Amino acid sequence: MAKTSLDRDAWPTYRRLLGYSLPHWRVMLLAAIATAGLAGVEALFVKLIQPLLDRAFVDQNQAYIKLIPFYIIGLFVLRGITSFASVYGMAWVARRVVKDMRERVFNKLLLLPSRYYDRVNSASLVSRLTYFVEQIAEATTTVLTSTLKDSLSVLFYIGGMFWLNWRLASFTLVVMPLIALIINYVTKRFRRISVRIQDSVTKVTESVDEVVLGQRIVKIYNAQKFEREHFDRVNENNRWLSMKIVATKAGSGALIQFIAAWAVAAIVYFATQPAMLEQMTPGTFAAFISFMISLMQPLKSMGGVGEKLQRGIAAGVELFKVLDEPVEAADGPRELARAEGAIEFRDVHFRYDGQVQDALRGLSLRIEPGQTVAFVGKSGSGKSTLLAMLPRFYDPSGGQILLDGHDLREYRLRDLRQQIALVDQQVRLFNASVAENIAYGLEPMPDAAQIERAARLAHAWEFIEKMPEGLKTSIGQNGAKLSGGQRQRLAIARALLKNAPILILDEATSALDTESERMIQAALETLVEGRTTLVIAHRLSTIQNADLIVVMQDGRIAETGTHDTLLAAEGLYAALYRMQFDDGGKGTT
Repeated sequence: MAKTSLDRDAWPTYRRLLGYSLPHWRVMLLAAIATAGLAGVEALFVKLIQPLLDRAFVDQNQAYIKLIPFYIIGLFVLRGITSFASVYGMAWVARRVVKDMRERVFNKLLLLPSRYYDRVNSASLVSRLTYFVEQIAEATTTVLTSTLKDSLSVLFYIGGMFWLNWRLASFTLVVMPLIALIINYVTKRFRRISVRIQDSVTKVTESVDEVVLGQRIVKIYNAQKFEREHFDRVNENNRWLSMKIVATKAGSGALIQFIAAWAVAAIVYFATQPAMLEQMTPGTFAAFISFMISLMQPLKSMGGVGEKLQRGIAAGVELFKVLDEPVEAADGPRELARAEGAIEFRDVHFRYDGQVQDALRGLSLRIEPGQTVAFVGKSGSGKSTLLAMLPRFYDPSGGQILLDGHDLREYRLRDLRQQIALVDQQVRLFNASVAENIAYGLEPMPDAAQIERAARLAHAWEFIEKMPEGLKTSIGQNGAKLSGGQRQRLAIARALLKNAPILILDEATSALDTESERMIQAALETLVEGRTTLVIAHRLSTIQNADLIVVMQDGRIAETGTHDTLLAAEGLYAALYRMQFDDGGKGTT
């Protein structure tokens, strides 16, 4: 039934979806057997009507009358057992499919390159992990159960009708092609609407996500009305599309029953003709009509199965887009225990997807082990892009980046990133304890003394020790319970604890007040000893002691030198410096 209800291009997707259920084929087989048994038991209930009327009410057979209660109880017991086994078995498989699929998608998200996240919003990914996966579970389990049960029920009911009276049963063959055409039309319509529904679910999720993450901006700009109206539009669109599904399902079910009603009416008419009455007992007639009426329900259900099936296929298409995305560049063969820290950029070019101009244009630079190199320049000059290439968040479009004399692509990716600690301007903390955030990703977990030492060096201990549970205190989603400066200091403590030979500090002190910044600068001066440190800073006062200052403009290196030599050169750096300090030291570049 599933295959014939699918478009040609949808069948490969559904076949792939079924692959996630097949590892649990033993449970599915038992559930299928139970489902088949349930359909058979329900047909036996209808069949029981014939001997019940003929032998109990007409013939008044006392021996049979005494057995009837046992037949009924036995059938109800069988029905209970088969129903439970069918429902529980398929539900077990469905939840396994949900778990397995979510794990696959989540694990894939961990491996996707930064370029992917540049073009896909987080709300769509959340929708795929939650709503879409549930649709797949229904399509690969519930649909199979319903299709099997309904198909067998139709066969059993029609078979029972032919067994009772093949002439009257022939009327059912007239309506079956009409019902098949309706089911085929409804299935295609469900698929078209399902794709639009899933898009609307993503937009609802995106709207909520933006309001939650940007709740302060919404409040400060009194944008509640704007956000409310936007959400109302996407929410109403989702409701309207869902009602189209309901209308299609209800309309198809009513139409199927209307067509079947003509067949029932015709059968009743011919069955009550004198010639036919002579051939049929009351029990046979009652059983035949019961089979006919019972047949309507599985026929109606078959029309509704298409909804879940097509939603699952539409969800599968979107999930497979994620699963089929290429992961980050393959690991190189070279192992790296601890880098010396010599970095060289050789004629590096880079362009973001969808852009017409390079973000980096033939940039070359050599950094010696243990040097502190600061990168300055206006926003969009390529500073953050350049440093994002060192941990291979992006690979060059042209040229090479070398670490200790070897191209970054030669190293195993895990080993390469183990050499780098990062504190960027967009601090990301996790909904865990202070200790778990500072020791994030480290195996084995450092002891409390090591974590405390890192916190003290980052001047974070002064507020950590005042927390209700100290290092064990939960800080909320992205450190919601902390101030901006506290969040930044935890991120610096995390970098300190990693003890990597290379540090990338992208506006690491931007969220700190003057006093905290002074303390952090003192800690960083100790930290950078023996390490290669790359710093992006808008406050030029924080990088005056750097070994080398690189001034960038339009993706190129405009100037290099120390603070004093660059000031003396009266070039771009000197202009930026004067701009800041003429503004009282508060300007940014």
